[in-house]
Amino acid sequence: MIVRVISGAQTGADRAGLDAALHLGIDVGGCVPYGWRTDEGPLCIGDRVLYKLRQHESAEYPPRTEQNVIDSDATVIFGDPSSPGSRLTRKLCKQHGKPVILATFEKHGPIQTAINLRKWIVANNVKVLNVAGNRERKNPGIYKLTYDTLLETLR
Repeated sequence: MIVRVISGAQTGADRAGLDAALHLGIDVGGCVPYGWRTDEGPLCIGDRVLYKLRQHESAEYPPRTEQNVIDSDATVIFGDPSSPGSRLTRKLCKQHGKPVILATFEKHGPIQTAINLRKWIVANNVKVLNVAGNRERKNPGIYKLTYDTLLETLR
């Protein structure tokens, strides 16, 4: 059973993971680049507090990606698995011996993806889930797909 969802709070999949968890009353958190950096500019103080985020000492994305992999039991990646961020996340999961699953929606819609994800979470005894994936700007609609899938998965 998931007790916490973390992410880097980027637009798109990351933010959807945090929002879905909050909607279901699940604890949230995560590490973000120094300066509260996102695609839309610095996170406002309200979001920093709401999502219980902390800043990494680096303003770059890769160090916070690695920290979130380390701080979780496993990672789910939503969207295009060939994007640079998704490739890095998979590499870091392997490096740190953490389970990782791709949710690409190419073969299944949100409901079947949620069923598969739930089975994977149980099989890997995941308590803290890192949600990663594409930015909304680079993959329009990824926020809604991720949010809907996680609501179904984590109920």
